Amino acid sequence: MKLSELSDKVLAELGSILHQVDEEGTAKLVQEILPSDRIFLVGMGRSGLIARLFATRLMQMGFPVYIVGDVTTPAIGKGDLLIAISGSGETGITHHVAAAAKSSGARVFLLTARVASKIGGISDLVIVLPNSPQPILPLMSAFESAAHIFLDTVVIVMMEKTGVTQREMMKRHNILE
Repeated sequence: MKLSELSDKVLAELGSILHQVDEEGTAKLVQEILPSDRIFLVGMGRSGLIARLFATRLMQMGFPVYIVGDVTTPAIGKGDLLIAISGSGETGITHHVAAAAKSSGARVFLLTARVASKIGGISDLVIVLPNSPQPILPLMSAFESAAHIFLDTVVIVMMEKTGVTQREMMKRHNILE
């Protein structure tokens, strides 16, 4: 199969997933992020990479954001938001972190591919990026790719709400690379 044909199938798969995302839940996520004292992100494996990508965008917008597990990450508490990314919603370390954040008084948000899960059960908000019935992308790649696009879309919504421009974000872009 040609690359262009495969690309069309991949984009159709991602579009199908993203068209099923709950609009009200997305609006609520934005409403949770904006007033948060600090935002913490957690995910393992490829979900962790997506968490880091989103953390980068939040930092570029000027939000105080931390990656769970980094040595400079402070204690989480009341007024803070933990955003957990787990395709299965069952990842052990992510569940442990979410439970600790919840018991510390932080709000917990989960981005997952499963409606019902352990992490979802303790989360204040869950947004589901459903699995494709006939996936073309290997393993959980559709979830992670859709999560990346979804979270960048959330950034666009936040830019519109806050008036933060790409020019302002570029001023915070890492120049030490």
